[in-house]
Amino acid sequence: MNYRNRSSVTDMINDLQWTSLEERRRNNRLTLLYKIVNEDVAINKENRLIPIQRRSRHLNNNAFTIPYSATTYRKQSFFPRTIKEWNSLPPDITSAGSVECFKVRLAKHFL
Repeated sequence: MNYRNRSSVTDMINDLQWTSLEERRRNNRLTLLYKIVNEDVAINKENRLIPIQRRSRHLNNNAFTIPYSATTYRKQSFFPRTIKEWNSLPPDITSAGSVECFKVRLAKHFL
């Protein structure tokens, strides 16, 4: 691996087998939401995580209502963005017994 000034950063990242920054951010957001749901962190979830009233076969049992967002700025904030991603996860991931188990299952899901 003899890199030069004009070497491709993408090629370097692929050679090192690193996950992209986008993937790492998504996984960290989902892990934080898992901790909030399971009360592993001191963040009040009562007014932010509202269970879905109408169940669907496409949603996991731990699905939450996505907060209304009138602006793009608000849509990209933590809760609206992460709840949308959380709701799309399979039930076996969201119902993991520990943070470590959640992280392993999440990593396998996005391979």
